[in-house]
Amino acid sequence: MSHQKNTGQSVAEQTNIKEKKLIKNEKHVDHDEGKPGKFRAFWQWLTGRFADMDGVIFILYIILLAVGLLMVTTASSYRATAEGSPTYYYLMRQALFAGVGFIALIFIFLMNAKFWRKKWMQIFIYVVILSLLLVTAKFGRAINGAQGWLFLGPLSLQPVEFAKPALILLVAHFLSKREVQDSLVKAKNPFELIKQFWLPLGAILFWLVIIFTFPDVGGVLILGSLLALMILNAGLPISWLRNTVFGIIFIYFVVVLLFRFVDLSHIDSYQIQRFTAFIDPFQDARDAGLQLVYGYYAFANGGIFGLGAGNSIQKLGYLPEAHNDFIMAIVGEEFGMWGVLAILFLYFGLVLYIFYRAQKMKRTYHQLILLGVGAYFLIQAFVNLGGVLGLIPLTGVTFPFMSYGGSSLLVTSIMIGIALNILRTDKQMYRASLQEKLQKEERKV
Repeated sequence: MSHQKNTGQSVAEQTNIKEKKLIKNEKHVDHDEGKPGKFRAFWQWLTGRFADMDGVIFILYIILLAVGLLMVTTASSYRATAEGSPTYYYLMRQALFAGVGFIALIFIFLMNAKFWRKKWMQIFIYVVILSLLLVTAKFGRAINGAQGWLFLGPLSLQPVEFAKPALILLVAHFLSKREVQDSLVKAKNPFELIKQFWLPLGAILFWLVIIFTFPDVGGVLILGSLLALMILNAGLPISWLRNTVFGIIFIYFVVVLLFRFVDLSHIDSYQIQRFTAFIDPFQDARDAGLQLVYGYYAFANGGIFGLGAGNSIQKLGYLPEAHNDFIMAIVGEEFGMWGVLAILFLYFGLVLYIFYRAQKMKRTYHQLILLGVGAYFLIQAFVNLGGVLGLIPLTGVTFPFMSYGGSSLLVTSIMIGIALNILRTDKQMYRASLQEKLQKEERKV
């Protein structure tokens, strides 16, 4: 009997050997080394705070950030010169937001994740975003047909971008509640859920209604998709997800057929023109279809290996948003198909890794946060590339890391910071539970 007991204990110890050694080392480090000096104490505190940072996400973030700055430089240099600004004008602005975003990432990473879940903080987040959207609806400046920008001196702010991480934090907190989880498991149809949770759903839909009035179809599409994906992955039967996917595909083909066979060109609407342009951009290549047509030219010029860094033709005044929405077309023109694939490999490697780590989370809240962050990057890339390739209408959505835009880059860093914070919190909670288990075993001995 004693032999079997010892064998069972040795297996358990082998399973957690690394964690137990780490805990014991942390426990006795002060006794072994004595009281450290001020600098050494600060260094130990600093390295200790970053010991649990996920290296894969952080390294991919740095690489994609560097590549994005390079692409903004090459895609915007001609435009900056033509406007009478310094050649690296857009790079300097983007680098400024990259620095601010990096600081925001570190700050969010070091925060206590419980802070976001406090009731007053949840209310504060919602009210701040709502206020920004209302101010934008009243005083915002229209760019490309959408009144979605607030200008603060030389800087511009796009409040819709900041609604995305806010939505993830609010929805993940709500969906992870025990009573909500029980309701999701028992739900038989969407109407039952709407009836039960009409107030929180109505609060988020109020955001979407305001954004739609800008009009910002891309913002509504991304926020709505984020909300739907988080709900579908919060405990609902898999059949709900399957039926939703089939429903979206059906609606997509209906819309394509509608704009293919029904002439809506007489309607004087910028949004309608975007829909008709993606069906046949060459029919209106001088107006609504101009961006899409020159985007195709860019990919065609680049071919497999590209024209070389800085040698894009379409950025020389032909493609209006070369440094912004259509920056992947410039990547294709200068670095070819292999350049585009390399960036997509790194980008979707980051997305898949976040989803992979989400599936490993034991706590529903942590899982939903990571799913939301991964879904954000996936949806943003799909909407941007779908528009650039003519698969869906253009909506003015940026490609994270690559496209020029301070608000977009700042939110990208915030999203990465949230993911790193959740992974750090999960490691710390796991280590704390393991330490408690170890202490119990020592008491028995």
